Amino acid sequence: MSCVLVSRAIGGVFVDVVISEEHESSLTIAEHPVERGAKISDHAWRERRRVILEGVVDQSRSVSAYEQLLAVQEEAEPFSLVTGLKVYENMLIERITVSRDKEYSRVLKFEAECSEVKIVNTEASAGGGSSSDDKAQGTTRRGQVAARSSSPPPKTMSTIEAAVAQ
Repeated sequence: MSCVLVSRAIGGVFVDVVISEEHESSLTIAEHPVERGAKISDHAWRERRRVILEGVVDQSRSVSAYEQLLAVQEEAEPFSLVTGLKVYENMLIERITVSRDKEYSRVLKFEAECSEVKIVNTEASAGGGSSSDDKAQGTTRRGQVAARSSSPPPKTMSTIEAAVAQ
């Protein structure tokens, strides 16, 4: 008989006992109304994954573990979340809830709600391409740009008013 021991951790903070894990993964399917009939779907995207972990840290590490959890949350740097089902990458602690009562007065009993952060890479190009066309380069010809006065222009006499005045 073999045994697999999984050490659960939230951003490097090890949890002694996991009371519960709740994993959520959902897909949003686009819906577009058409003139007649049902709505059509042409694409879908995965929403960010969420994990709610309820755990306990023993008395000797309870204060330091709570401080570490708060520090991981405040850093707002993506971390790896190790659970019994999956290792999640690029996670942040969205919420930490701590419960203290007569049963859990000497330990840290907490709930950590973690959410995935989708990270994309961007690239910049100098010059905007090889085209000589201004539109392709992202430039416009605006001429000289100058500030304008906020007061109304002086009133001038129209041609008809000038003829009547003579």
